[in-house]
Amino acid sequence: MKMLPHLPLLLTAFMPLWSQDAADPKPPPQLQPTVTVQTGDTGGMTFGRKPDPKTTRHYYIAAEPELWDYAPVVSEPMCGTPLPPSATSNHERVGKLRYVQYTDATFTAKMLPTPRLGILGPVLRGVVGETLAVTFLNRTTQPLSMHPHGVRYDKDSEGAYFPPNPGKGAAVGPGATFTYVWQLDESSGPLPNEPSSKAWLYHSHVTGEGEVNLGLVGSIIVTDPKRARPDGTPNDVDREMEMLYLIFDESGLDAEAREAYEYVNTASGIPTKTWAETMEFIEIHSRFAINGYTFGNLPGLEMNEGERVRWYLFALGSEQDFHTAHWHGMKVIEEGRRRTDVIELLPASMKVADMKADNPGTWLTHCHVAEHMLEGMFARYTVHPKGAEGVSRDSGVAFFGTPHAAQSLTLRRAEITQDNHLELAGSVTVFEAFSVFNQTITVELGGKSISFKPDRSGLATTPAGTLRIRNTNRYGIIFGGLLEFEITLKGEDWQSQIATLQQAKTLPVKIQAGEAKHMTTIVLSKRS
Repeated sequence: MKMLPHLPLLLTAFMPLWSQDAADPKPPPQLQPTVTVQTGDTGGMTFGRKPDPKTTRHYYIAAEPELWDYAPVVSEPMCGTPLPPSATSNHERVGKLRYVQYTDATFTAKMLPTPRLGILGPVLRGVVGETLAVTFLNRTTQPLSMHPHGVRYDKDSEGAYFPPNPGKGAAVGPGATFTYVWQLDESSGPLPNEPSSKAWLYHSHVTGEGEVNLGLVGSIIVTDPKRARPDGTPNDVDREMEMLYLIFDESGLDAEAREAYEYVNTASGIPTKTWAETMEFIEIHSRFAINGYTFGNLPGLEMNEGERVRWYLFALGSEQDFHTAHWHGMKVIEEGRRRTDVIELLPASMKVADMKADNPGTWLTHCHVAEHMLEGMFARYTVHPKGAEGVSRDSGVAFFGTPHAAQSLTLRRAEITQDNHLELAGSVTVFEAFSVFNQTITVELGGKSISFKPDRSGLATTPAGTLRIRNTNRYGIIFGGLLEFEITLKGEDWQSQIATLQQAKTLPVKIQAGEAKHMTTIVLSKRS
């Protein structure tokens, strides 16, 4: 059973935050997982055959518990009304389940998150004619799945549970793994008169929409091969954005409880609340979010003046989730057909909007339904003027789901000092509640390695190098899944590697944090 080493503690910590009805809904008694730890992974086939590895992109996705904050930074009340208690008191954190991407089948090294995706799961990307193989590991306590929209699949890869004969991947049990295989056929991609790429949703589909409310939702981007770069990104676009408009329900009432309150006579007797009181309770606990963030807290909506920006727009939810996505300052072209600055979205809508970033400044984007905006369904986006530092055009930043973006380690600085030391600073993914004082951090460069054993402050010093972990708390624990480090390699033992780096300007580096192994390439920073 491939569970995280910290998972039992983490689940115990979440229990007070999860109601029995909402955050971890009980499946119906008759629901039996279609895949278990004992059966092993019974997927990996499409219509009776294994997919061609030459045209298959393989992803490794786990469903994991996480504490979520809808408004971690908060913001000024842009709409002129006071912020509600949920956005101001102790940064309300709630138990969610999320799709998390890993580097390989060991499920030890998580991919670096993309901040502007928010609560959305990793983007799965391909071009028409390719196949997506998704190995899914369920690290939660309930059966879950991955059900895709827009792609071609057989029954076993449908990822949806319903009688009488659910497919093998319909309900993946706790601790179990299943490999879904989805074909990107011609009908998955855009028509010749549509934009060069389009996006589809995927989400868990075992017990109903409650799993989306938990946070189990992501997207698939499919590009026309005639208009695609080698990495699968559309060649007429410079940057991609995604926005999911969804009202999350944190009331703790499941569908059965909601239905019971509408009637006087129920199996359990007279409800404790009237229908009106129930609706008020649900309203108070509704979170009007874009990518899981409210009141301007969604980060990373940045672009450069002159860029062609493609927005993938989604909506999910119930009869309240009628949204109108609006941009201040600029216009978009909806699905290649009409120019506008407002696009209508119904539940399960998936639309494309193209923007020319021609008006520098920081602008408002929001749902134009009055109540939704007042309740926090808005964000800011920024267009950096030409000549400003702006944001990188590097594909790892500008586009979702590319091989280049699939990194678990990033270096922000790599310098050789005057005394011939190599200094590295960056981030590496770790599991939640990572204890720095009982883990070994190993750095390998040019065939030579060094191991550090940090103390509770995150410091480790040897004659050949120093490690300083920047974000450990006073107990020696890192929360948030990201370890921020500074490393100095020095002494005679490293002179050969430093000389090679000085000449080539790049050099592969490996960092192992606990059991997780991470790789990237050092690129010497330019000195100011």
